[in-house]
Amino acid sequence: MHDFDYCILALYLNMIKELFVNTIEKLSNSLNCNLVLKNYTQIFGGSVNTAFLINTNIGKFFLKFNINKVKNLFDKEVRGLKLISLTNTIKVPSVIYFDEEVLALEFIQSNELNKKFWSSFGYSLSELHYNTSESFGLDHNNFIGSLLQKNNFHTNWSDFFINQRLKPQLDIGNFSVKTQKLFESLFLKLENIFPVTKPSLIHGDLWSGNFISSKDQVFVIDPAVYYGNREMDIAMSKLFGGFKKEFYDTYNYYYPLDKNWKIRLDICNLYPLLVHANLFGGNYYSQINSILKSVIK
Repeated sequence: MHDFDYCILALYLNMIKELFVNTIEKLSNSLNCNLVLKNYTQIFGGSVNTAFLINTNIGKFFLKFNINKVKNLFDKEVRGLKLISLTNTIKVPSVIYFDEEVLALEFIQSNELNKKFWSSFGYSLSELHYNTSESFGLDHNNFIGSLLQKNNFHTNWSDFFINQRLKPQLDIGNFSVKTQKLFESLFLKLENIFPVTKPSLIHGDLWSGNFISSKDQVFVIDPAVYYGNREMDIAMSKLFGGFKKEFYDTYNYYYPLDKNWKIRLDICNLYPLLVHANLFGGNYYSQINSILKSVIK
């Protein structure tokens, strides 16, 4: 390692140390106790925040630091967790403390995934999706990853999907003229592709990194909630490999999906693929174009 690399590492470690000192003080005041940090472990897997499991004299907590200083990031996340919690359908970790800098959550000990868990997950998600609204959207904007997610209300799904999901990502991205023309062609077809459906409260970012199995119960984290087409959650669950068969079978039993739902999943996933393209670039551009070409024939 070169001297420059050592300097960068030292600066990072000093920053983390300062964050921990400040956070322990904040948690002590919030919990009205003298919190003592015993040890900590960095948790990898997320792409937006820096996360740690901390062990203290009163127990373990999960911490996320808003290193990129995205304004209101944790406020929106907490509002999403509370909205899901109020439905009494899927569990979420308890919020211990949050501000612009840090989010402290109850630590959930995960265990092995089995058939009982996947069936329970499918049932719980179907129950969440039965929560509905008069319109598609939400009464506030939030985030998908570190990107702003607009949630202005629309009375039909196609209009919402185009104007609040696809177009905002196209506007901030570096997409070719060819890709943008393909999207314009898709917009003309969407109303005939998606059947009329009621808005459902959805998690909004439902991939394998955003749930925890604990004693066969499911806890969801990192929501990007809104009232949308429930096929969005199903599609997102399949984007990076998919969940187990028991999950989909149970979900479909308790809340059957509309006819031909499988052929619409790729279209639903254009949104998270646009988000990933804007955040990470790479192969996501070719995936997007491949889906568009398969639809625009």
